[in-house]
Amino acid sequence: MSSREDSHSEFDTDFGGRYRATPSIVHRLPAAFPSALLGSGRPLTLRGSGHSCAGQTVTDGELLVTYSPDTAIEQIRDLGEGLFEVPAGASWHGVEQYLNRRGRALPVLPNHLHMSVGGTLSVGGAGAGSVRLGLQVDQVERIQLIDGIGASRWCSRTEHAELFRFALGGLGTVGLIERVVLRTMAHERRTHLHRAEHPTLAALAADIEQVARTGDADCYWAMAQSGRIWSVTGWWGAQGPGRCDDTDCTVAIDLPMQGSHPGKADSRRPNDPVNMWADYVVPVEHCAPMLAAVAGPRDRPLIGNSATVLYALIIRRSPDAVPFAFAPVGPAPVSVGIGIYARVEPDPKTVAETGEIFENLLRRCVELGGRPYLYGVGELDHSDALRLYGGDLDRLAELRASLRLEHVNTHLPLVRLSGRIRGRAPGDAYQEGAP
Repeated sequence: MSSREDSHSEFDTDFGGRYRATPSIVHRLPAAFPSALLGSGRPLTLRGSGHSCAGQTVTDGELLVTYSPDTAIEQIRDLGEGLFEVPAGASWHGVEQYLNRRGRALPVLPNHLHMSVGGTLSVGGAGAGSVRLGLQVDQVERIQLIDGIGASRWCSRTEHAELFRFALGGLGTVGLIERVVLRTMAHERRTHLHRAEHPTLAALAADIEQVARTGDADCYWAMAQSGRIWSVTGWWGAQGPGRCDDTDCTVAIDLPMQGSHPGKADSRRPNDPVNMWADYVVPVEHCAPMLAAVAGPRDRPLIGNSATVLYALIIRRSPDAVPFAFAPVGPAPVSVGIGIYARVEPDPKTVAETGEIFENLLRRCVELGGRPYLYGVGELDHSDALRLYGGDLDRLAELRASLRLEHVNTHLPLVRLSGRIRGRAPGDAYQEGAP
């Protein structure tokens, strides 16, 4: 094996910084051979840029780091008709720059662009453009997936459709996403933005519901921090549809690129504050009660200090969108994503108390018919997982066995929650559509 194998303490934690373990061996793309590593049978943890918060990419065993933002850009291929084949180790920032130079753009981007393409798609991905165009996984035409014997297959709506449905949003539980074919749109440099202030979270909920009902915005996001609550509604092009005047409107140039700078997750020290982040997606009609839960009890407010930020998005998916097994959006056609980003001191008492708040928010999200992003803090219990994912939990266990993935990402809560293997012996190979 010609991969670079060495131990690096820079990978001993993730963006959250709560969990730590130094990997015994680090394999890094592009030098590593991912097919050989997955096919070796040795325990292996997959990691993109490490932008998770609950130890999903932290291990004291072997680690495969796929994030290679500089070299990956050289491997982008223009397939024509607006389709581009992208290495999963590329960053969204690099891909968007590449596309913009060619008059194209990604329809939906996260607000932080220095994350890996494959890692984000393994969670779901959402952004300001989700108000019109859904999740980032909804922009995927097909993926190349490596299984536990090192075999590679292309998956799409029509080819290995079940693996396509489980891999996107599935946290790397059914294999490593190696390459992705993305749909793009024409690049419009200008975005007409309307900013509004809101006195309360209830007023923000009303604004979100109104924008969702109107359905004519091209981008939308809202934030709350340090007692201030505001939202931004945007339309592509210099001329907005007459929604605002010069006092509350601006025209942004290359909006996705503004303020996008690389993070420094590898410089975290043990005594640094812990990033306890989580995102919850509920049907838009349940936006108000979810925001009320976020406001929290008066004696333990989570929102209201400079170290905690609320971030909200509207997510509108097409009626024929793929029902991804574990992505954070359920069957509701329009949902609201609510992110809670807390930065707390690393002492055990504070972390435990904050964690309890997040657990309560997770339960409330499930009660309201919503789903969590699986990158964040807070773990589903088995009953809530069954309520959200049903038979897909058992099917995940079956797929992992048939794809020989019992040694990959075994520590993930989603893997632990997956039910006992039924209907197929572990030695049987994967077959599309098998029961």
